[in-house]
Parts: sequence; structure tokens; C-alpha cells
Amino acid sequence: MKITDMGLVQATMQELLNLRLEHFFSAVDVGPEDLPPNQRCGTVTTVMGYTEWLCSAEFPITIGWDWHVLTTDHSIHWQREELPRTNIQLLNEYGQALVWEDSLRVLASWVDAQAWQKDMVQAVSTGQT
Repeated sequence: MKITDMGLVQATMQELLNLRLEHFFSAVDVGPEDLPPNQRCGTVTTVMGYTEWLCSAEFPITIGWDWHVLTTDHSIHWQREELPRTNIQLLNEYGQALVWEDSLRVLASWVDAQAWQKDMVQAVSTGQT
């Protein structure tokens, strides 16, 4: 890993795969339930929020994303929204930086493969954001 003049931590795919997320902060966004009762009658409630994670590495790494709750007849699932926000820039096999959007897409897939929901839900539900 190396750090750029702009403060981006550049990492290879192998270095990314060796990182472990540590929960830092999560919160629920303000929704219709926070409106006065006379303004929320009949509104559809969507639970959503944001979360921020740190990675122990040679340089400080942070990655965050928005999330929302999906419900079906039989389950509840927390899902990442949009691309993450981060200071990680991925490098290709030649050591060249990926285009920023491509880097974020890879990071989004990596986040989706992590088990982040349990820690995030616990923090939000206990108020330990």
C-alpha cells in the first residue's frame, strides 16, 4: 500500500482482500416517523441510514455507505445503497490506479461480500452509533 499526495490509500486487489472491516459509526436517517403525527398519517415508511467502517492497515482507511431495509413476506434484509465513499483507490495488476468509478464498483462488490449487517444493526438498535 502507498498513500498519494491527495491522501488516497492505493491498494492492490490482494491487499484489499486482506483488509478487515471494523464498525466505526452508523445511524438511521430521519424518516416519516419523525414528522408530527398529523403529517405522517398514511405515509410509507422506509428505514434507511448510513454507516462508516475503518480498516486496520499500514495507513488509515475508511469506507462508508448508505443502506436501506428491504422486507419480504418472510424476511428483513439490510442492503447497501449506491457506491461507497472511501479514501481507498485500487490498483490494477500493473500498479496503475483504476478509474475512480471502477474502483468504487469493485469496492461496492467487496462491501456486499462482507458481513456488515449484524454489527450495523446492533449499533443502530442499541443507540451505540
